[in-house]
Amino acid sequence: MIRNLRERINLALYDSKDRVLRLFRFLHVFVSLGAIGVLTYYYGFPHSPEEAIALIDWIQYAFVFYIVRFLVRVIYDYNPKQLIRDNLFEFIVLMILIVEGVFYNITGDLIITEVLSWLGLRRMATNAQLFIQFFFLVYVITTIIKNRSFKPWLKVHPGLLFTISIASIILIGTSLLMLPEMTIVSHDMSFIDALFTATSATSVSGLTTVDLATQFTFKGQVVVLFLIKLGGLNTIAFGALYLLIAKFGVGLKHHEILEDFVNKDSLLNTGTMFGKIFVWSLGIEIAGTFLLFMLVEPVGVYGDTEVRLFHSIFHSISAFNNAGLSILPGGMMNGAVIGNSLYHIVVLVLFFLGGFGMIYLFDLFEPRKLRERMKTPWKTIEFGTKISLYYTLALLLIGAIVFFFAEYNNTLADKRGFGKVVTSFFESMTTRNAGFNIVDTSELALPTMIFFLFLMFVGASSGSAGGGIRTSTFAVLLASVVSTIRGKSHTELFRRTISSELVMKSYSILMFFIFGNLIGPFILSITELESLQLGRFTFMDIVFEHVSAASTVGLSTGITQDLTPAGKVVIIVAMFIGRVGTLTLAFLLGKEVISKHYKYPSGHTMVG
Repeated sequence: MIRNLRERINLALYDSKDRVLRLFRFLHVFVSLGAIGVLTYYYGFPHSPEEAIALIDWIQYAFVFYIVRFLVRVIYDYNPKQLIRDNLFEFIVLMILIVEGVFYNITGDLIITEVLSWLGLRRMATNAQLFIQFFFLVYVITTIIKNRSFKPWLKVHPGLLFTISIASIILIGTSLLMLPEMTIVSHDMSFIDALFTATSATSVSGLTTVDLATQFTFKGQVVVLFLIKLGGLNTIAFGALYLLIAKFGVGLKHHEILEDFVNKDSLLNTGTMFGKIFVWSLGIEIAGTFLLFMLVEPVGVYGDTEVRLFHSIFHSISAFNNAGLSILPGGMMNGAVIGNSLYHIVVLVLFFLGGFGMIYLFDLFEPRKLRERMKTPWKTIEFGTKISLYYTLALLLIGAIVFFFAEYNNTLADKRGFGKVVTSFFESMTTRNAGFNIVDTSELALPTMIFFLFLMFVGASSGSAGGGIRTSTFAVLLASVVSTIRGKSHTELFRRTISSELVMKSYSILMFFIFGNLIGPFILSITELESLQLGRFTFMDIVFEHVSAASTVGLSTGITQDLTPAGKVVIIVAMFIGRVGTLTLAFLLGKEVISKHYKYPSGHTMVG
């Protein structure tokens, strides 16, 4: 009976379906752009109470439009249940907005506000509307991208799509950070500082030319936080890849390029992998937030419970995404946390998990994988996981040992035994990918600085939030050297033969990275010539700064804020390339040959 009724409804609506849906698609563009503009103006600029009421009313009208639009799509669709299943995220968001909207119009408040007030978080309760409306903004942007029709000729290079995605986020973040309400009244955010901060957050580098703790308002810090979340853990890469596959499909010739961002399993199941990354990362960040919240004493800057909670959220996300940005005055050197070794251990674990690579975390800890290895003990972890795990642990241990002995009577002199060990491991881990520091980097001994350059150069694991040439590249290069010394015709690693193509790709990454870190300091030596001549900077400061930026690490000897505008641009470019990847840009700039299946006559020359 219900099926027959549905068929009669479909027949009655058939003639008007295209016309009505076309009208709503047309209105959707204007309402979406209007909603984005109104939300930006509402939170980015000061306005009178009357203007605030008018803006809120407009946002509510936009809510109503999206609800009506979704209901119309359900009514006109031949299979409403399937439509809801295919648009589950949109359906859930709309249900949340409907419930909050009804509750707001009845009581004059939001449910989330009541809950936060009941928990005693009254200051957060007053800002609850910000999170609801940001949620709505994400929904609006998602619907624009999802329902956008692309022409077939707009098929783009995957590397270009990743690059454009990251660049777009940086530019949007820059624009938002320049809005008056994002910084304190006494501070005028310049374009170059806003661009630097947005690039650092999105590329999860950690360098900054302004003090996030004192120069940004709560709204500005929230913007930085979301930029970190978008930029970390290849979220942008997976999102762009999902869009690419959903809209265009991917040809065989692009698979090799895509596998530089994700492995074969994630490439074959991008939608599921994207969701899994989001859920796992969110779970780890929530656990990190809880531990950080419990480990700081509720005194001083953390005497306010709401400040303590927001700081815990911010630092958990910043640590796990290897961003190295802090909203504590003085960062991790602040007196509230500098002597808290347990706090440092939690941050260290977040560093490790974020820099290890989500694909490899799935292989190690996913319940299905664990059950499979228990049933079949002869099955071991995957080859890529083995490289990431062993080399990450080895570099962490070696770095800690070097730091412990080189800094024992220097930066570690005022710390006790357990504190010395924790600090050594913390600095070893943060130097490879994270950017937080609990000792003054400018006070490090020269041997430590040189070894830190090596650790930053190697960086984190592939597919992680960290940068550098990556541990997998370093492992292949080291295996190639060892195989050459032993006179073997093939490169071998963990009883596996590495293809010559992969070896050559690793050497290409190495050469591009070396080349970039020669050009960058050379240009900086020109732009910062006056500071070098006056002794404010040393050449080691400049080299350290650039390698840190290119490896998206974020450690600095303290010269970042004193760089000239031109010098800041050089660091911005280094951070951007470090996040996108040197090989990606090389693929984009390189000319595609018609055929690869040919070879010239052999040539021979002496080497070494």
